[in-house]
Amino acid sequence: MKNTKQLVLLAILSFAIAGCGGDNSSASSGAPTSTASGTTSIPTTSGPVQTIELSYADWGNQEINQYLIDKFMEKYPHINVTLRKDITGSGESFTGNLVTAAQAGLLPDVFAIDNVPTAVNAGLTYDLADIWDADPDTDLIYENVALTAVYNGKRLAVPSFQFLKGIMLNMDVFEKANLSTVEGKYRIDNDGYPVKDWTFSEFVEIAKAIKNFDLVNPENLVVGLDTWYGSPDFQQVWPMMNDANVQYDTWDGTSFHYTSADWVYAMQEKVKLHQLTDGTTTRFKDEDLEDYPMLGEYLIMTGVAAMDIEGSWQFWVINEVAEELDQQLGFWPYPQGSAGLFPPTILDYQCVSSQTLFPDEAYLLAKWMTFGEEGWAARLDMLEAAREEALANDEVPLYLDRFPVGNYPDIWERVEGLVEGIEGIDYIFNRIQHAKPDLDKWLPGYKDFWAWAYNPENPYYWDNLVTAGPTAVATYAVEWEARINQLVTEQMASLGATD
Repeated sequence: MKNTKQLVLLAILSFAIAGCGGDNSSASSGAPTSTASGTTSIPTTSGPVQTIELSYADWGNQEINQYLIDKFMEKYPHINVTLRKDITGSGESFTGNLVTAAQAGLLPDVFAIDNVPTAVNAGLTYDLADIWDADPDTDLIYENVALTAVYNGKRLAVPSFQFLKGIMLNMDVFEKANLSTVEGKYRIDNDGYPVKDWTFSEFVEIAKAIKNFDLVNPENLVVGLDTWYGSPDFQQVWPMMNDANVQYDTWDGTSFHYTSADWVYAMQEKVKLHQLTDGTTTRFKDEDLEDYPMLGEYLIMTGVAAMDIEGSWQFWVINEVAEELDQQLGFWPYPQGSAGLFPPTILDYQCVSSQTLFPDEAYLLAKWMTFGEEGWAARLDMLEAAREEALANDEVPLYLDRFPVGNYPDIWERVEGLVEGIEGIDYIFNRIQHAKPDLDKWLPGYKDFWAWAYNPENPYYWDNLVTAGPTAVATYAVEWEARINQLVTEQMASLGATD
């Protein structure tokens, strides 16, 4: 195996988080036909031409899917693609419907997936290792991305998009706060914003400094930091910024290192911050939430939060805040560590069906819809046209919210035009080749570990750690490390090991 490797876009042009598909006029219902995954002979003056029939499914926007599929069929006129509209739902429910379709022998040739191990364990995926390795274009995929979704030498999914994890920052709140550099605590630039090469400690100190927990005068209320799904994500990101040799959450390709000094320190800082209920973060006392229900809202969107650890799929919020509050949000890079900035990203995946009769052609389709440079060029053609139309109509453009996983300079230059106006994002782009993707959707056992860590019946339950405080982190680290390594090692050993 080789290891390298939203202007108003009309609502119909918003991207689908998991990928794209297409429609076929002869099967407008989207239901499978007798020729799905088969061939038909089309007579021509030069003799019969074998047309390959493929089907495709995802839970995304069907308008953009159709456009891309049409462009794919222009490129490959011998391949006809049908969009499977009978596979409904999104995320986990979509995956469940894929399993049902597979049991009936009607699995789409190419499909998006919310969790790769689930698909592998259900026998839905085709091993693309040989095809991937023989494709010179995969040499352009960023190395840390290319390392994912490979199990026991088998490549059982391909990366589609990467979403950026960064700090959504209310620039108006910062201008009003008028912070200035405090030696030894944090640096503020000449415009009144945090410097873009900020550190972990500066990030935390700024959250504390900018907060104004004035519940009596809500017009003055400022909450320092909206957190990642309820709590800071420090231990998943900080260690990889201090060590170029580990990936997200200290994963090194074989095991996790929760007992390392970097992980223990990051978790201690996470626990200390999460214990606060004074408006530094979005964790509040029950009585405050009851008396002031606005605290339970999405505070970066209501103009109350100064900062928000966020994913780029929420870029629509930038438009919402601009239109509703006349405020500007930027997207600062995640704070960096001693080894530099390794932007954290979130990956989506697509799979080729284990039931396909045409794996090579199905791979071409999956590549076009996901990581391929030609597919990205077609996608950007549509988005740029929609942007020009919106600007001509004096409408505010939505921003591109997902990004390529490969080193395509011409594509990245065009991508920059679709996020023009988002302060800070260029700093992330400058380091995108060094991004370290998350593990949620591809690493077996990872979801099971977090279910265990958030299970109240587990003595090493996350809430118990918060109650015990930062001094208990080292003890919890031993138990958490042993548990996650056990789950991942056991599941990785068997995943894809047999046909």
